[in-house]
Amino acid sequence: MLERKPYAATNDNLIAHGLAPTMRFLIAVALDGSTMTYGELGAKLENEAGFSTIFRTRLGFVVGSLMGKIQKVEPTAPLINVLAVNQKDRQPSKGAGSFMARRFKERRLDRDDAKTHFPNLWQQSFERAAGEVYKVSAAEWADLYRKVFDAPLDELAIENEREDRKRGTEKDGIQTGRNYGSGGEGPYHKALRLWIKDNPGLVDKAFAEAATDTEVDLDSGDRIDVVYKLIDRTIIVEVKSRISNDVDLRRGIYQCVKYRAVRQAMDVREATPIEALLVTENELPGEIAALVKLHGIRHFMAPLERG
Repeated sequence: MLERKPYAATNDNLIAHGLAPTMRFLIAVALDGSTMTYGELGAKLENEAGFSTIFRTRLGFVVGSLMGKIQKVEPTAPLINVLAVNQKDRQPSKGAGSFMARRFKERRLDRDDAKTHFPNLWQQSFERAAGEVYKVSAAEWADLYRKVFDAPLDELAIENEREDRKRGTEKDGIQTGRNYGSGGEGPYHKALRLWIKDNPGLVDKAFAEAATDTEVDLDSGDRIDVVYKLIDRTIIVEVKSRISNDVDLRRGIYQCVKYRAVRQAMDVREATPIEALLVTENELPGEIAALVKLHGIRHFMAPLERG
């Protein structure tokens, strides 16, 4: 006997019971710098929010209704609905056009055929909207959620949702997240990681306005020490403390290469660069410095005395 779901997938039920979980799902995606297909969103609403089968063509209605509800409370809120995308082209459906048209004051985006008739404009506008969404912090999303739904959403719940969306079922022997060994993360590494997270402007003045995040999980199961998010680029940061030896530093370079590639694959913005930064507390040996240059990775040497 099939399990009876609490909610039939009617418009009224989707609006009453589907918008809040949809926003929670999309907040997790936004903070991870990624997207969610309509199919993935439908499956989560069915499996986690108690809906009967939702035809995937109706998910545009759900995310559009969500964005409309958000804008009634905060008219200038970033267009989080654009992160719900089609599986084939990783772009939102035509319903997002009206929101982008108003946001960017571009009437052509409101046309039913805007996506196919003005593909370059559509892509540029989509990337611009996604960039604005990616830059919002977890605390800001939690505050906006509270205003929209008059209900709390703490940062721990957001973090749990971010972890849940990456949790697989196959036991493939791969260590997910960062493996610090039996002793956990060392005090020097933690202190440096948190200082880098809290002081982007001291790393580079151009990073001063970046939204920052730490211990950021990738869809590959890896975890980045720090991420700086700017409108025009994202910087992934790998930290190696004062006790790191040459083996640690060399591994850090290839971690940068890997994390940059995975983050780029997750990001829908084709024209927005993902940069890699290796942070150390000591000068790099010649061989390591050469590898940094070869692979196009930036290097920053943090001061040992940071006050």
